[in-house]
Amino acid sequence: MDNNGSINLLSADDIEEQWQKALNLHELGNFGDAATIYQKLLNLLPLDGTILNSYGTLLYQQQHIILGCHYIRKSIIVDPDIAIFYNRIGVVEKAGGDALKAARAFKRALMIESEYEPNLNLCELFLEQGQPKEALEPAQKAVAIAPENWVARLRLAAASRLTGRNSEAISEAEEAASLNPLSHHCYQELSLANMAGEKGSMAFNAISKSILLAPDNLSSYFNLLGSLNIWAEAEDKQPQLEIDFQKQIQRVLDRINVPFWGRCAIISDRSNPLIWFWHGVNCGRANLLDPGLSGIKRSILIDPGQGNRYQALSILFQRSGVLHAAYFFARVTMQVFDDLGFTPHILWETCFALGQEKRGWKHWSDRFEYDGAVDRRGLPAKRWQQEKKINGKLLVCSEQGIGDEILYLSCLPDLLRKHKAVIIECDERWVPIFRRSFPEIIVIPRQVKFDPGGGVYYDYTQVTRKYNLESYVLCGDLPKFFRADLKTQVSPGVGLKANPKRKEFFKRYLCKEPGQTIIGVCWRSGFAPNWPSVYPKLEDLLAFMPKEKGIRLVSLQYGVDDEELAKEHGNSIKLETIKDLDQVNDLEGVAALISSLDLVISASTTVLHLSCALGVTTISTYYPNFRSSRGGDPLFMNCYPMLAGDEIFSSEKVAKRTGKTVQNFIREEKICPLH
Repeated sequence: MDNNGSINLLSADDIEEQWQKALNLHELGNFGDAATIYQKLLNLLPLDGTILNSYGTLLYQQQHIILGCHYIRKSIIVDPDIAIFYNRIGVVEKAGGDALKAARAFKRALMIESEYEPNLNLCELFLEQGQPKEALEPAQKAVAIAPENWVARLRLAAASRLTGRNSEAISEAEEAASLNPLSHHCYQELSLANMAGEKGSMAFNAISKSILLAPDNLSSYFNLLGSLNIWAEAEDKQPQLEIDFQKQIQRVLDRINVPFWGRCAIISDRSNPLIWFWHGVNCGRANLLDPGLSGIKRSILIDPGQGNRYQALSILFQRSGVLHAAYFFARVTMQVFDDLGFTPHILWETCFALGQEKRGWKHWSDRFEYDGAVDRRGLPAKRWQQEKKINGKLLVCSEQGIGDEILYLSCLPDLLRKHKAVIIECDERWVPIFRRSFPEIIVIPRQVKFDPGGGVYYDYTQVTRKYNLESYVLCGDLPKFFRADLKTQVSPGVGLKANPKRKEFFKRYLCKEPGQTIIGVCWRSGFAPNWPSVYPKLEDLLAFMPKEKGIRLVSLQYGVDDEELAKEHGNSIKLETIKDLDQVNDLEGVAALISSLDLVISASTTVLHLSCALGVTTISTYYPNFRSSRGGDPLFMNCYPMLAGDEIFSSEKVAKRTGKTVQNFIREEKICPLH
């Protein structure tokens, strides 16, 4: 090995030494140095399955899912008879959301050798998929192989409980708790098992221990309420409760108006600023804005030296419609504490909503100064400005998510009127749609590269050379040039065109009858777990849907479960699903389906922007783009937002306005952006 760390010897001993060093670094979490050694070993031994698998696993741990999956699959091709390789590809497929492929991989691993890990992983997969009967056997095998492993015992307890084996569930949960008495998960499961066995007092004792170990776990308080109800019924001979347990929980939460654990924590220590802060944050997440503001203000009064509290305050002020205060505290957060997070978004959104467009665009132009931009290499030196004419080719660079690419390229027709020689960069899933829609321009996929350490960057060196690029512009800057006052008359649409054959397929599939109106519905985005209070509830949207006959609803929601889809309104309007359509990866199919609909209702997500770009009349359950409060949307003339930029979000309010807008659409009356 030389002074730079390069492997220059081919002896088995040297390679083994470097291999062990890489494994040790990998295990310690030093991914960068481990990756360097893995890469050097692969230069010497490119077909070593163990090295390929370990390097793929490391890439996966660094969130480079696709690249990691590539190396793990390659290891299987090289060594197809090693169980752990299939187990690891199963873990990757599971993380990517492909349960079927994950199950196949785990089963293939078990065909080679019945080991603990693939059995446990298969069990967990089945439990997550709501298949406890299938989970039972691999859980039993995992326990048989590793009887002292508390996780295996815990999973067997869950599988037993969900299949009605209450006594076995209690026994396994007790054993898990004895093996790991400091895990609140063990006592949670023990409580659930005892509740299933209608042993209220034992369930109460178990969940009390869980709360002591993890007092911030809200689900524990749910279980506490359930155990008390069962206990009361058993001991006091009270009548059996007839209301659904989950609905009862929600009614209790609505009645107390704050997350229960927050109240308990405050009672235990009223002088702790962190408790007040998290109490305020959780109230905000539950859309309880006034107690949320009070909690965060109290945390600042006790300890004014933490920037994240001013940021949280600015977020809640924005959601409460107090925009000047939101802007002020966002500036405090950035200038005094240099605390970023979501703060830059508040700066430009509040400015736009207040009509301070010049200041808003200044903050918007600085967006990557705040958040940090992806490294872009090999771009032409000249950055395009609207007022400067160029003669050569112009590259429009991709940025942010796939929905943003559609959103910002709503300005593409305006750009093409100024400059014909345009090259568009976009996610590879958009490439066929863009090429079909704009045959006069060059469309290229995102120029994403990975450095040896696993970092991500964009490399335009070959693109610049191949097309002799003169200038470039980030697609997110296009609205700044073409919608500067947010009142500019927008173009009729982006002009995206769905695949005609697939569009015709969906029209036949939907089989629309005379007098019917088929409406696509998407009620949340991928950010919903973090911001549940800014998305309408599906049940509200369905409840306020017009009663007119002939309305059909089709789900455009990705990542949805069957429980949500089972909800209906008045037993008359059902939510139809397209079972075989991959709404994440098959964007050609999604575009064709949307083009076959009469109307789309969507939260602020890819579905919304795609529907608008396809020219379909679209109802947005969110604010206008850039929070413009003038009533319409500055980027799409066929988009009808249900909120003004300075309004407080309410699921019921949005649902009512959506229902009225749908009614006007069906009756061919004028659609007003806001009501």
